[in-house]
Amino acid sequence: MLQKLWLLICLSLFIPNLAFAQAIKDVEVRGNKKVESRAIVTLMKSKAGDQLDPALVRQDIVDLFKLGFFADIQVLRAPVSGGIKLIVQVVEKPTIVAIKYDGFSEISAEDMQKKIVAKQFTIVDEAVLAADVSMMKKEYEGKGFYLADVRYEIREVKPGEVDVIFIVNEGSKVQVGSIDIIGNKFFSDGELVSRMALQPLSRLTKITSRSNYQDAFVKRDTEFLGFYYRDHGFAKVKVGQTITALDRNKETVRLTYNVEEGDQFSVGALSVSGDILFPEAELKEKMLLKQGELFRYSRFAKDVEMLTDKYGDDGYAFAVVSPQTRFDDEKKTVEIRYEVEKGKKAYFGEITIVGNVKTRDNVVRREINFSESELYSGTKLSKSKEDIQRLGFFEEVQIIKKTREGSDDILDILIRVKEKPTGQLQAALGYSPNTNTSEGRVFGQGRYDEKNQSGRGWQTQVSGQWNSGKNFNFNLQFRDPRVNDTEWSAGLQLFTTSQVSPILTDILETQEKRTGASITIGRKIVEFIQASLTYKFETISHDSEQFLPQRFIEEGLSSSVIFALSRNATNNYLDPTEGSEVVLRQQFTGGAILRGDQEFAESSLTGSYYFPIDFSENYRTYFRFHAALSYIYALGGGEVPFFERYRLGGYNDLRGYPFQEVGPQFNILQSPGGAPLAYNKGGDKKLFFQLEYFFPLIPEAGIKALVFTDIGRVFDDNEGIELSEFKRDIGFGFRWITPIAPFRFEWAYPIENGKLGEQEFIFYLGY
Repeated sequence: MLQKLWLLICLSLFIPNLAFAQAIKDVEVRGNKKVESRAIVTLMKSKAGDQLDPALVRQDIVDLFKLGFFADIQVLRAPVSGGIKLIVQVVEKPTIVAIKYDGFSEISAEDMQKKIVAKQFTIVDEAVLAADVSMMKKEYEGKGFYLADVRYEIREVKPGEVDVIFIVNEGSKVQVGSIDIIGNKFFSDGELVSRMALQPLSRLTKITSRSNYQDAFVKRDTEFLGFYYRDHGFAKVKVGQTITALDRNKETVRLTYNVEEGDQFSVGALSVSGDILFPEAELKEKMLLKQGELFRYSRFAKDVEMLTDKYGDDGYAFAVVSPQTRFDDEKKTVEIRYEVEKGKKAYFGEITIVGNVKTRDNVVRREINFSESELYSGTKLSKSKEDIQRLGFFEEVQIIKKTREGSDDILDILIRVKEKPTGQLQAALGYSPNTNTSEGRVFGQGRYDEKNQSGRGWQTQVSGQWNSGKNFNFNLQFRDPRVNDTEWSAGLQLFTTSQVSPILTDILETQEKRTGASITIGRKIVEFIQASLTYKFETISHDSEQFLPQRFIEEGLSSSVIFALSRNATNNYLDPTEGSEVVLRQQFTGGAILRGDQEFAESSLTGSYYFPIDFSENYRTYFRFHAALSYIYALGGGEVPFFERYRLGGYNDLRGYPFQEVGPQFNILQSPGGAPLAYNKGGDKKLFFQLEYFFPLIPEAGIKALVFTDIGRVFDDNEGIELSEFKRDIGFGFRWITPIAPFRFEWAYPIENGKLGEQEFIFYLGY
């Protein structure tokens, strides 16, 4: 408005003096300090030597204002010999010398500084400042401060220089006090509200921020109610406008949703018409909706998507599926006819990747399942996006299709990615209390972990850990998952470890040292399935201050070869929330070919399944079910080494029990007539299960909580595998995903005879 006002003033002063056409002899700029006169004169259409044209002068003023550099522009004329001189009088906008914040406490000024568009030492732009104010208001709304008032002030420091001050009156946080649903008969209030993004204020929702009032979440919940009813057959449901009532204290809001359920419909006749390229029976077989079943909108949408992809896989990228529905209110059925217009066949054009500042193009391109000039396939395009996301290198992957200009049958593909940190550098020194004794445990750890080394997709890790006394380890790993962009992988590992293991608690223990290396080669067999072969070589020694019986002494060389077959169909290799992973592993140690001082074999099968539950687009919870079965056995008539035998307990399996405490017990006599002492001799078979439920606690900070239960058992040599007499525990914890490292804090309780035992606290860096 200010610019338009100045424009009108200038024109009103200028136009009366333009009654007669006159020659422009010169153009002079006055008042400019930062913008060069030559740049202003060059932009103007009114030039020296031309006849004065009022329309061009008006356009010159408009064009100069569009630059955004000037607060005021006046164009005057002065008579000179043979014509006139145009004088362009400008007032430049001031420069921002400082950006300040007043009243910010719930959101830090540092956070706002990173997100605002306005920058120091740039000219004042009111549109930019207004956008920054709008952004700040949304940030406050996201934290529940719906009544926050944000504005800006411009204060002159000296001529041409100003400070910009963002001022906020945060007000009180607005929480959802109650949610009422009117008109629902089929579903109860509790069933509907429990699935909504916003939740009434409680201790739990206050922690998770789900009770913070937000307009966007109200809109989402309104849409959800309609979708949820339609997905249960209520095809004609109506959800009215939400009634929002702010309580007198201006701290809580009451939400009321109005629902007209209507009737519940089943699926009537199904048919496909239009451009039929496939047998109708084949298409109907692939549909999720079946005649006679309840009409579910989610399945209806997936059937439309299936038909579109089916035609797209045949090259018809522009196929349009238009479903036509007819309701029979008496029979309570809905007849669906899918009308298909195939359009023209299309081909993939140029593939462009943007946003990958660190990651090299080839790392992304080798996950693309199609090539330029290939016949279009919707399935290949979708799968390429999934494979790129599965790398775990990107926060977001977008695939944009654009018809090439002049060629309506060629689709150029733009892949836009947004990278996220994939490296971790950490150093930690900590203390963990021991609930069984008065002593605690001091530990230190350092680690460098990079999943996308040098942007080439290489995985490197250097780690060292000291865990009280003589317990320490050092590990160096490198893996190239796609050697020269092929399906082959290769890896190398160097390690040294020292572990003090108790044989008889507080009486007999030994320090086991291992130093060695391994080399691995692998190859993708089919989709999701990888095979690998590893050769591992290590030296083993034992040291104890007490006399050790021969069976507890393992020294010498260990030479092993390990075959593995794995299937990883998770949605993210680094932090999965959906999908499954299975690993079958067979190890052979020693023997006539491998040699060494140990001779045994080990077979294992492990699997994990992730099941997501999405409460909103940005709030995903998920279950993780993990199971492991292992069997170790001797070769060549010998015995399985004592320290290779199985024991459970600790952060990685039975978390409610001390490290490696669970296993078959064997009694020995300390002295004639003395009480027998038991030691954990270990078993040759182990089986354990874990069930975990993860949910975001503070999503903005990367903090999620979990509750879990573990059950497991170690079987002795003469025992068969039975699903009984398992050790059990339950617990809860937190995972904090930081740029430095993932932190684990967990509290686990063993269950013995139906009662909870002493707490085991787990603090661990890493997954």
